[in-house]
Amino acid sequence: MKPELIALCGLAFSGKSTIARRVAAEMGAELISYDAINAARGFDGGTVMDDSEWEKTGLMAATTARSVLASGRSVVVDDTFSHRFLRDRFRQVSASAGAPFVLLFVDTPLAMIDARIAENARTGARGPIAPDVFAHHRARFQFPGDDEQPVRLASAADLERWLAGRRGDNVPA
Repeated sequence: MKPELIALCGLAFSGKSTIARRVAAEMGAELISYDAINAARGFDGGTVMDDSEWEKTGLMAATTARSVLASGRSVVVDDTFSHRFLRDRFRQVSASAGAPFVLLFVDTPLAMIDARIAENARTGARGPIAPDVFAHHRARFQFPGDDEQPVRLASAADLERWLAGRRGDNVPA
């Protein structure tokens, strides 16, 4: 099977990382996580982080994605991809490798995201996101347009249908 690049896109706390791990495991693909790159660099993306540092993380992720695709393996990139230029960067990475690009947009209702952030604040299951950081992230988020041909995942059933279609299973309506 030809390697491909699958990019996860969505607001913070929308469920991207859970989906990214599932897709990577099912595909046998390499998982590139911006959170993991930032942690290795000593940064916490849930706090204020300078745009130049986010750019360095993005370039590191793109370099890794190029290398993985060149080795003949597929890659799943877990980030918010909050700006179109970031999605376009990875679209170009996949094109330069002759690999298909798939944009999975995790379209989670804001009320559910708010509930997840509140629950996380109580449990500490993962790193927190400061309210001002989330507000800034949400205000600047550029949702993918139809011209980007995103696969919209608004429910667990949407993910199951997409995965079943990739496996060639009968896809329920």
